[in-house]
Amino acid sequence: MFTFYILSGINVFKLVQIILISAFKFLFAPLISFKMGFNYLQTMLYTTIGGILGVLFFFFLSKIVITLYKKYLSGYIKYVLSKFRKKNTYTAPTIVKVKRKFTRKNKFIILLKSKFGLIGIAILTPTILSIPIGTFIASKYFTNKKSILIYLSVSVAFWSFVLSTICKLL
Repeated sequence: MFTFYILSGINVFKLVQIILISAFKFLFAPLISFKMGFNYLQTMLYTTIGGILGVLFFFFLSKIVITLYKKYLSGYIKYVLSKFRKKNTYTAPTIVKVKRKFTRKNKFIILLKSKFGLIGIAILTPTILSIPIGTFIASKYFTNKKSILIYLSVSVAFWSFVLSTICKLL
């Protein structure tokens, strides 16, 4: 009965749009949901569902990307760099350590990781970082699957409540 009440008179296309917007750029989803004609309860429910589905999708996608990078690409990059080193020695090629350049983005990620940890990343993910980026950072730097998904899901539900309430009051 509850699901019938929520889905009654709703265009499924609008519902899918809100879920996809919530999965990618969560910050704008409640406002767009209200503009499409959804009420407060529907907005909270659909943005939470979309955000959590986005977290799950990008978490498992980032695990696959990280695994493929470690397996194939990182060794290839080291091999190519070892071929381009000075040719004046006749020793076997060695693996060269790549010096990392610290850009503003890298400094921000390291500061975020070291100062705030997983909870800080989870809090900033739906609003500031966006769900794909925040989930990728969390899955790369923190390896405990259960706590990552729980923290990110709770953060999405919290921000869904906060943003839906703010949009409703305005």
